[in-house]
Amino acid sequence: MSDERPPGHEPETGGVPVHPQPEDRLGSERSLVRATWVVVAVLVAWLLFGFVREPAASGAERSIVAVLACCFAVPLLVTRGWRRTLPALDRTPRRATVTGRVHFAVDPDSDSDVPAFDLIEARVDIDGVQVGTTIADIVAAESLARFAVGSVWDVYAFEDPAELNNDHRTRVILTEAHEDVVRTGYDLGTYVLHQGPGPGSDLLLRRFADDRHARKAAAS
Repeated sequence: MSDERPPGHEPETGGVPVHPQPEDRLGSERSLVRATWVVVAVLVAWLLFGFVREPAASGAERSIVAVLACCFAVPLLVTRGWRRTLPALDRTPRRATVTGRVHFAVDPDSDSDVPAFDLIEARVDIDGVQVGTTIADIVAAESLARFAVGSVWDVYAFEDPAELNNDHRTRVILTEAHEDVVRTGYDLGTYVLHQGPGPGSDLLLRRFADDRHARKAAAS
């Protein structure tokens, strides 16, 4: 019997590095978020205490602490909605054919520590219409070669593609059929997360707007 597999379904070859699983990566991110909120709470408590202690905190001290608290709190507040609930996802597997890649890199003269990365561009048949999309999963270098132009992958599309096309790129997500693909985060357009490499999709473990309705339908 032939051992050939369709494009996009071939296993990784060679030694398999040990990477954290999706549940571990999601748990680590949530632990980091909780720890950051603790830091914000401590800074706010110090700021309030500075008004009543003897001697009272100086204006410069209060300003520094207030700025630090804002630096920690603002990113959490801005991304809170995306971290809690993502737009409704149509979990009907669709076939995506890779058409190329788009490279993202920050200005080398900036202070940003965001690494350069590639996103996979593909065409997906949605209701009989071929739609140009971008796979939200940020594929790690060790798996990137598998996404050759013309290879075919199973993806989920969002019910309303306009929800996540602030950069004029609709997003799709690799399905559970490709849990062996190593990711280093994901790019949803509005919300981008970079993390350590690991197989599987912690993105699919998150809460989507239609999950509650799906669970009720399954239980009935």
